[in-house]
Amino acid sequence: MARHPWHAAACIAGVILLAAALAAIPAGRRPFWSSDEARVALLARSVLEEGRWLVAELRGQDYLNKPQLFYWSVALASRPFGRVTESSAAIVPILAAIAAVAGVIAIGSRLWGWTTGALAGLVLATTPLQFDMAHQVLPDIMLSAWLVWALYFLVSAARSDWSVAPLVGLYACLTGALLSKGPAGLAGIAAAVVAVAFTDGVATLRRLRPVLGLGAVLVIAAAVWLVPYQLHSVGRFSHQVLGGHYVTWYLLGSLLERLEGLTEAVAAFLPWTVLLAAAPLWWRQNPDPARRRVVLWTATLWVLIGMSGTFRSRYVLPVLPGLALLTAEVVTAPVTGRAARALRWAMLACAALAAIIAVALWSPSAQRLLASGLSPEDRTYLPSGAAERAAMALLALAGAAALVVSAQRRAPWTGGLGLGLALAGMLVIEGFTYPVRYTRVFDIRPLAAAAAAGVPRDGVVFGHPDLRLSYDIYLGRRVIELPTEADVRAQLATAADARLIMPAARWEALARGVDPRWRVLASADLRERSTVVVGRGTP
Repeated sequence: MARHPWHAAACIAGVILLAAALAAIPAGRRPFWSSDEARVALLARSVLEEGRWLVAELRGQDYLNKPQLFYWSVALASRPFGRVTESSAAIVPILAAIAAVAGVIAIGSRLWGWTTGALAGLVLATTPLQFDMAHQVLPDIMLSAWLVWALYFLVSAARSDWSVAPLVGLYACLTGALLSKGPAGLAGIAAAVVAVAFTDGVATLRRLRPVLGLGAVLVIAAAVWLVPYQLHSVGRFSHQVLGGHYVTWYLLGSLLERLEGLTEAVAAFLPWTVLLAAAPLWWRQNPDPARRRVVLWTATLWVLIGMSGTFRSRYVLPVLPGLALLTAEVVTAPVTGRAARALRWAMLACAALAAIIAVALWSPSAQRLLASGLSPEDRTYLPSGAAERAAMALLALAGAAALVVSAQRRAPWTGGLGLGLALAGMLVIEGFTYPVRYTRVFDIRPLAAAAAAGVPRDGVVFGHPDLRLSYDIYLGRRVIELPTEADVRAQLATAADARLIMPAARWEALARGVDPRWRVLASADLRERSTVVVGRGTP
């Protein structure tokens, strides 16, 4: 980097700008449908509009399940706009995604040079799960970013003979991780302990100052999060959330489900997983303590996250930065011998996978087969138009060609670069097109507008048997759920101006026994199910 500073800076800046573009292009261009995303937006609205900074409110109840940092950030990002919208809420995950890529670049550059760092950033930015989560209003991407920078400070501390400054940075980042998503952030402390103990020796752990560091993390978390929640809930927080929700969420679940969770990162990191498969031979051939720390850090996160009794695929997001670093390192290293042969075969296998993906993207029959095994949400990612499918197939073939040529020329890093740029092109197309398909299937805004019409701002909209939190974003009215048919009949008998949202099939079963003046005012097919708004008026 000292010999070619402008070249290095341009490459690094290009990767960061690419990461920003991949996160920003689809951001804010689809409505809230997921209750998880809507929950964050509603909590941020509670902070922004009601000033409930310490304990936010959700449907009239104190929200205690997650700490505040992520929805605080969404509220602050939305403040210049005056309200929380799809676009303003997406600012925080976009910035977190960029921070994660920048952290990977910083770690790779510090350990193995700027070429490895830049390629590691490209690998992470073009991993499909990273792309998917970079614009979703969920705390997982913020957790991942904090843990990336925690690893950076751990690496820096080891290279500076465990000086105080990087250790302060380490524990500050772990505090941010804990306040972003709760106990999941503590996995970073376990990862740091394992990485140091098995790389530098157990005796070196005292230089990590784990007791002092963990104590500082918990004191800050207690002051900002634990104590306010406990006091405000009059003790319910420790019993229902700490001892109930968190423990049962992690510990309950079958062994088979936990084993499936451990395999999730392999699929989530495709297609880069295929190249990474050649890395263990290189590690054995050329031991490196710095690499060993990254391996142990990543493996610890992988195991702790994968063994969760209640598992979601997005949980593996913090594992991806370590995998990106290890992939970039083996691709840019001066690999020789058996490791070099294994890497060439891995590149050819990855090229074959890219070619298969190209065929699947182009073939309508393959598209139908894929669609049959996907959820309605996931199906929106499948390209629809002929031009879109052709462009993405050609990009996949270009990535395959780059891998084959680089394998023949024994220049693996050019193959990694070609594959990364091809994936970036495919994800740019996806970023423009998939929100349109998503909106077509999950746009609840017209239905919410019909339900809110005629209901005063301080009025109530009812849902039966339950109602997604995403409706609350667009209704602008209080929501009450009516869990039983008896509750619905009682409401229809007493409230002449009520509005109810429910599945069409349930209304058909109820309609025969109620006043005929109640009728369907609006309907929509959402997630392959017809939903109606019921009220008195003209349909």
